Amino acid sequence: MHLGMLEAHLDAASVMDTTLATDTEPATALEKSGLTPRDYQLALFHQALRSNSIVMLETGTGKTLVAVMLIEWFAQRAAAGSGRRKVRVFLNNTVALVHQQARVIGDNTAQTVHAYVGAMGLDEWDETAWTRTWARADVLVMTHQVLLNALRSGHARISDIDLLVFDEAHHARGSHPYMLIMREFYDHCAPNDRPHIFGMTASPLNAHQSAQASVHHLQASLDASMCTVDLTADQSSRSKQIAGSDQAAGPSAVCYEYALPPAFAPTPLTTALEAACGSAKVVVRGLRTAPVILALLGPFGVDQMWLYYLRQWHRAAALRPAPSRNAVASALPDATAADDPLLDIAYLKSALELARAHCGALLDAVSDNEQMLATETVVHPVPQLRALGLHRRPWADVRAQLSPQVNRLLGILLQWRDRPTELRGIVFVGRRITVVLLAYVVTLIAEFDFVRADVLLGAALKQSGSIDRPIRSGSVRTANQLTLADFADGRLNLVFATQVAEEGVDIQPCNLVIRFDMPKTATSMIQSRGRARMPGSQFIVMVPQVDPELKQSLDVPASAAPLASEEVLSAMDADASELIVPESQVTGESQTLPEHQGSYTDYLRLVRLEDCLRDWCRAEALVNPTTTTDSTNIIVSSGPAHQEYGRMHYNLRIDDSPSTELEEMWVEQGDKQGRIYTIVSTQARITYMSAVPTVHSYVQHLPQDQLCKLQPIFDFEQVAQPKQPTVSQTKKTKKAKIPTHNALFRCTITLPSNAAVRRVAGPLMPNKRLAKQAAAYRAAKKLHQLGAIDDNLSPIADPEDEADQAANKDTNAKPTEPNAKPASRKVKGARSSTDTYDIAVAPAFVQPKALTQPDMESGEMAAKYSPRTWHLYLLSLHHPSTDSPSQIVFASAHRMPADISVPLFVNQFNAAIEPRDTSATIFRPKYLGSQVLDQAQFDILAQFSSKIFTRMIFMMLTWNELEVGSLLAPLNAEGTGIDFEFAQSCFDDRSIVYQDSTTDYSSLVGTLIMDALDHGRVKIVEQVCDTIDIYSDLRAYHSKKASSDLLENPQPDGMDSDDGCMVAKKKQKGAKTRLSVKTMAKWTDVKRINRIRPAREIATGVPLFKVRNISLVYNYLTIVPQSILSSAYVEDAQETSNAAKVATGAAFPDGLYTSPFFCAREPMDSATIANLSLLPAFFMRLNQLLLAYEVKKKLALPVQVQTVREAITSSSANTDVCYERLETLGDSVLKYIASVMLFVAYPDAHEGILTTRRGRIICNANLFDLSTRFKLPPYIISQTFVKRDVRLPGRGWHRMPFIPAKWICMSPFFKALSSTESSNTETSEDAKSLGDADLTVPKKQLPTEPIVVGTTRMLSEKTVADIIESLLGASVCDGGINGALAAARALGVVDNGWTCWSSFASVWRSNMAARKRKMVQLSNMRTETIAATTESQEANDLLQEMKLDQSDVLFGLDLSVSNPQPGSVALQHKSDSAGLSDMATAQIEDTLGYTFNDRALLVEALTHCSSLDVTSSSYQRLEFLGDAVLDFFLTKRYYDHQPPLNPHRMTLVKHVAASNDLFAIVLVCNGLQKHVCHGSVTVRDAIHDYELRLKHARKVWSQRHSNEEKDHREDSATMERPAKSRRTSSSSEKSSIDIYSDLPPEVWDAVRAPKVLGDILESLVGAVFVDSGMSHETAKSVYERVLSPFLDRFVDSGKLSLHPVIQTLLVCQGWGCDAVSWENGTDSNPLEYTNRYVCHVVAHGQRISTSTGDSPRHAKYNAANALLTAIGASAPNALDGDLNAVHNLSADKATSGKPGETALDKLLKPICTCAERRLAEAEQRAAAEEKKKRMEIEQNNTSGGIADAEDTTLATDVKMSDNIEEGELV
Repeated sequence: MHLGMLEAHLDAASVMDTTLATDTEPATALEKSGLTPRDYQLALFHQALRSNSIVMLETGTGKTLVAVMLIEWFAQRAAAGSGRRKVRVFLNNTVALVHQQARVIGDNTAQTVHAYVGAMGLDEWDETAWTRTWARADVLVMTHQVLLNALRSGHARISDIDLLVFDEAHHARGSHPYMLIMREFYDHCAPNDRPHIFGMTASPLNAHQSAQASVHHLQASLDASMCTVDLTADQSSRSKQIAGSDQAAGPSAVCYEYALPPAFAPTPLTTALEAACGSAKVVVRGLRTAPVILALLGPFGVDQMWLYYLRQWHRAAALRPAPSRNAVASALPDATAADDPLLDIAYLKSALELARAHCGALLDAVSDNEQMLATETVVHPVPQLRALGLHRRPWADVRAQLSPQVNRLLGILLQWRDRPTELRGIVFVGRRITVVLLAYVVTLIAEFDFVRADVLLGAALKQSGSIDRPIRSGSVRTANQLTLADFADGRLNLVFATQVAEEGVDIQPCNLVIRFDMPKTATSMIQSRGRARMPGSQFIVMVPQVDPELKQSLDVPASAAPLASEEVLSAMDADASELIVPESQVTGESQTLPEHQGSYTDYLRLVRLEDCLRDWCRAEALVNPTTTTDSTNIIVSSGPAHQEYGRMHYNLRIDDSPSTELEEMWVEQGDKQGRIYTIVSTQARITYMSAVPTVHSYVQHLPQDQLCKLQPIFDFEQVAQPKQPTVSQTKKTKKAKIPTHNALFRCTITLPSNAAVRRVAGPLMPNKRLAKQAAAYRAAKKLHQLGAIDDNLSPIADPEDEADQAANKDTNAKPTEPNAKPASRKVKGARSSTDTYDIAVAPAFVQPKALTQPDMESGEMAAKYSPRTWHLYLLSLHHPSTDSPSQIVFASAHRMPADISVPLFVNQFNAAIEPRDTSATIFRPKYLGSQVLDQAQFDILAQFSSKIFTRMIFMMLTWNELEVGSLLAPLNAEGTGIDFEFAQSCFDDRSIVYQDSTTDYSSLVGTLIMDALDHGRVKIVEQVCDTIDIYSDLRAYHSKKASSDLLENPQPDGMDSDDGCMVAKKKQKGAKTRLSVKTMAKWTDVKRINRIRPAREIATGVPLFKVRNISLVYNYLTIVPQSILSSAYVEDAQETSNAAKVATGAAFPDGLYTSPFFCAREPMDSATIANLSLLPAFFMRLNQLLLAYEVKKKLALPVQVQTVREAITSSSANTDVCYERLETLGDSVLKYIASVMLFVAYPDAHEGILTTRRGRIICNANLFDLSTRFKLPPYIISQTFVKRDVRLPGRGWHRMPFIPAKWICMSPFFKALSSTESSNTETSEDAKSLGDADLTVPKKQLPTEPIVVGTTRMLSEKTVADIIESLLGASVCDGGINGALAAARALGVVDNGWTCWSSFASVWRSNMAARKRKMVQLSNMRTETIAATTESQEANDLLQEMKLDQSDVLFGLDLSVSNPQPGSVALQHKSDSAGLSDMATAQIEDTLGYTFNDRALLVEALTHCSSLDVTSSSYQRLEFLGDAVLDFFLTKRYYDHQPPLNPHRMTLVKHVAASNDLFAIVLVCNGLQKHVCHGSVTVRDAIHDYELRLKHARKVWSQRHSNEEKDHREDSATMERPAKSRRTSSSSEKSSIDIYSDLPPEVWDAVRAPKVLGDILESLVGAVFVDSGMSHETAKSVYERVLSPFLDRFVDSGKLSLHPVIQTLLVCQGWGCDAVSWENGTDSNPLEYTNRYVCHVVAHGQRISTSTGDSPRHAKYNAANALLTAIGASAPNALDGDLNAVHNLSADKATSGKPGETALDKLLKPICTCAERRLAEAEQRAAAEEKKKRMEIEQNNTSGGIADAEDTTLATDVKMSDNIEEGELV
């Protein structure tokens, strides 16, 4: 580092010392923390407080405790201070250490500790999340890369850290993150804001430096002083200092010699594999490794290596993705096993057979074995090793096949046989494969059954392609964690490990550490030795046998481990005779030492290096002695030496590779100013070291498909070094010459074709590494300047999203924690999200706000009705059953639109018309003018309206005079207004029919009456029954058979058990009640009208009337299916009524009966009632139309009112229209418009950003917000037509829950109330409003208010969102694409600036011109700034760099126009049509029928993202656009289909027509795939493979069908293309060729296509669309020329069958089972390659069908097909087939033999429980409904009878009658 920086830090440290003296004393702080440090730890703690320090102590001596003490001290100081809050950061180099150290700190301090690793998704955190993290935690323990990334991205500030701890600090060199954190951020931080540094290491030694240089290097790297315990003390003193520690006196060290290995011959298995499978990738790798393993482990180890490789090979084959069905890679000239998966599998099969022949059962050892579990007292935790233990062999049998080194290792381990429970050992091995093989060898030898071994491996480098995996299954990290846990718990007692176990993992103390291979560095030896921390532990180094003469001449340091004595070695080699190797296994070559093995001399060199460090420490102690108050001596290395080293060797260098220092200094001087690029807003920085990962991260986030993995390409150019002059430096530094080099390098980065920058060339550099970094640095800067990466250096996903998140961020929200479950929340716009919404009222029916007037009695101000103007309309209603229409006046509060036409489907009920007329009859209200109504006139018309509707719906209406917005009135004789006199008097006569006992009632036959026994229902008298009266025994006349049938089988015919459950219960109760009633007199008690029943002497002998109901239909809003016309919509005359139902044999058949005492004459005739029955449907439809008119007016939509009504009507309304078809069309319109708008508005955004933004526009959440913003939910028509909810339009009309009997008929026999009852009654205001002032009802039974229906309703948020799409669909139907754009603008989908469709083209041209100007300004801006600066070498360097930017950065645009004007720049790329010949261009244009103005768009449409052509961009943006264009054309095609398709069928067909597989077929058949430009072998192979498979399918189809079948195809044997839109040539006159000949139907389901082919077709349509100036019609002409003929021939011609998966669901659901699903898996035999994926059709957990395929999708398709074939189901046509009949299977397909039972019955009956579940749910609903009804009855019980159906209240009514026998009740 710079000397000035060092001096500034020392000054800051001295200030800190002054602060520490006045703050809390260290001892006090330690007491608060509860820590008990040892003397030397306390001394190191004091030293660390004084200045930045690096503690050097051996492993296990308590370095971490010193760090914990520092953390606690700094935390207490921060809590006592009042400055800016800072945190303490503890850095580790491994994930395992992060969690370990976090636990240690949390257990020993009172601070909040959080651990952070990369797997937590920290890369996705923004600055807000990091700020919350800083605020929530006191200590952050993390990996070094996490902090470095946070600092580089500006999410974290190093000035917010007060203590920065580096664990394993010796890694701070080169490009390690420790080094980068210090150089990039610590050095550039103000001295007073820098964190305090504390490092920990076991050894600072570096293999490439001396001890002194290593220490100085580390101190300069971390800007800290090295300190350690005084090493000059003797051993006893040192032991006393660390008494009580795990390492009291250190392990005893010894070196064991082993003989050099003999020259083994290759094993037979090696020879056989080389001969049979020598070309296989795994075998080739094994042949390279076998010689090393042969010398290191012996022949036995080599065979184990082959078995291990074969197991891994077999496992990799099982996990490898399946290739295409007919692999074609083997047909390539250079095909190898790596290229052809099928060939690789063949080699694997052969290798497995050879291995079984040579090694037997070892290859196929299973994971678990009961015999093993029964014989072993301690079970091995690793299943595979546990299984291998069953095949143990005596050591004597394999000793000759093992190397001397392995035998020596086994001899050392055998010493622990008598004390196996004490063994805790680690064997350090150099190679990963050797680690695994040693574990196998130990497990397979019988004498070592006491050893339970496993392995620890590090993560293999990606470029190594290693398959050396742990023995356990799972990832390397998971396997290592399990191994460490088992070792800590004692389930394992020996671990074979690579250097990964030396540091960075939490390993329990060991008593045996063996170095099987020589350590490479002194640090490695020190760290591995530190693992032996148990008392009496051993540290063993295995060395090759030393020559005796050399041994005598060696100068062995005193600290070196002694060689094991000859006696010990002889004891191990007691069976030396067994070491003789058979001659067949030994070649004639001499013994050799493997190159990777170290010697005893190498070991001594490491010991001497450690001694040098010790000697240097002693010398340092003499120069700079430091003694603490507790008399513990520590050594501190500081002062000028380490400062001078930092000045001479660092000088702010970012990289410290082994290359020469002069080279680094030259780079620093030559490119000093451009080295760090700081973003002011976030302080994020781009440096040479960070630029490369920044560029890689950007490329990885670009859109890409499965066929290629995008990555930047680095090309290097070597140039000769020019002669360099002496460069004059600034005055503060000496002059220095830039060193000369033999060659310089320039790196050029080529980014993918969808990147913002295509190519960047870097400056000349002295080596390739620096050239790469400099070029990446320049590329990263450009990406940020172009907006491709944000201010935190993250790839731009969607800038608007980030802006929205920043604006709406929750400051109290917490960042994502590891393994945290996402919080459940309500999904906006989802179908499951519902809410309550008001129901809008048409403005014509909203009464103006009433004025407040003083009350005549109270004098208070109150709103009252005042005379106001009403608008009158004449309605002429004609029911098909009547001869003439009826006319009635309809009054509304406001005038309605003049063009309102009300369609009703009345002719469908005219039985005289055959076939049935389902056309709509149009009713048009005729405007009569306006009239002012006063209070009296209003009351007359309100009563008239209520009485009219009472006769229509048999329910009484009441009103609120301040809210009523509609009235009915009779037409006067002149036909111009209202007849008030008739309205007041027409219903006055309510006298009962009875006059006296002598009255002749025969004249009443054929007349209408109102029956009080049936709630005032109008009926026709059919017969007078003179022989019975109200006291006749009705039980003799009951239809007992009908009642008995109801009791035995109450379920209606044709109704499912679950649907009919509730209805059946009601019918059953009603039947029981009727059977219990004896007389009609008793029935009056049940119906609560006994107060108008005359005395017995009067009623006796008065006959009963046999009557029938008037058959009325009310719902004329939709077309009723013929099958349910009579049962669902016509009032059945035989329906059970609330009157007595009797049977009198032949004289009086079954029927409905009433008495003259309980009915009155009806003044209206049956024809008038029939005509007026149209009123409920008319008013409901009229209100719907007026709501649609308001929506049209509100949004200014260019749509007809009837179309708007369809767009706002949901399916729940059950009317003639539904928005679902329009919503399907509008979905594609919305996607189309949004895609075009985004494509034009954001010319720099790649497809990923465009897709994200489009998703935000078209998502239901946004559509829901738009719908609610424009207040559309109240206008949604969702209520179904229900008779009891029918009202006059407006808010003021409400239904009363009862109709008083006296209102129906005035009886002279009315019984007055007793005095007690009179005191509890009041005059009903509702009765007054009905003109019946003498009618009273009990006060306690009068409902508090009328039943108000229709003010609110529940709607799904998806329904609310769908309205936006349906309105867009309606707009495009009536107004075309411009109308749809206008609607989108009105609905807020697009900005108001898009006034017409042509504006897209003009804005596109303007944006492209602005983009070019931006590129030019970006290149010129900084050049002008530099040119204006003072002349200096620094400015000249920067100017030269800017010139390189202008010439070497390629954006993919021609920037030759310095100041282009909007609209004047042709949209040309640098190369007009590079890579595409004129002939190819002509062929493509002829196919498309369009000539391109800008051929660069054609090139772009054919360029895959893997292409290396920097002159053209990727097709992804055009594909994004073309996808939306084609989606709209296809949706509109099937929307306009005749007959109209329902939404479900539209979706089914469009799913096929818009599929990638279908597009690929069209593209290949037109020959356009050969023009695709790509740079990927995978893409080439995928396209070629698809061509072969499609060709094969066509060939098979042609062979299977005879010429006669071909003759039955379409009359036209050729495909004539439509005329081209822009180009005519002689080629159009050529004879057309049938490009689709021999193409099988639905071939897209049989041959899977790569996505690139379908994308190309979409991008070509997008290119035409853009090139034609966003012309909708031009793009449509291309669609009709290329795609429509194929759809006409193969999709719309009846050849498209229902998809098997959909048919399977329909079949099973139609049968009654809705628990059908799919279960995916893979074939258990990985050697079965071509049909790898398996799919099962599952019903109730049972598999009913299974099939395979080469992908999960095709396996699912085949499984569904297999099931349909098994049950004999044939698929209907997807366009016009009967989808409801797919489950009608004939019984002749059954295999069970039972009559009438189908194969599907056999499959589902034993397992399906759906019917039982539905029945249980229906019973629960029925019980809940019954409970609800009872509660309503109790609340609304009155003396006039309940207006609900009889069957729902009979049981309760009967219970309240004292004369009914209790035993007869239900």
